[in-house]
Amino acid sequence: MPSSGTIPLNDIWAMLDACAPGYKKRQGQHNWIVTYGDRTFPRLPLGPHGKRANPQIQVGHVKQMVRLLGIEACAKKTH
Repeated sequence: MPSSGTIPLNDIWAMLDACAPGYKKRQGQHNWIVTYGDRTFPRLPLGPHGKRANPQIQVGHVKQMVRLLGIEACAKKTH
């Protein structure tokens, strides 16, 4: 079953601060590139075109990133 809903980008950064200390983020042309340890998730969207101060990001992207970075247990606690 697909995931639905959105999460503000600032909430994602806060979750990563708590669950992936020392993570790095880099803004690419179309996506955020998030690195934690030896793992990299290159597909976290920047958000819709226009003002991107704190865009809403689809939950499915966040779940993929959490699984790839291996921080599922912590991410569930912060949710």
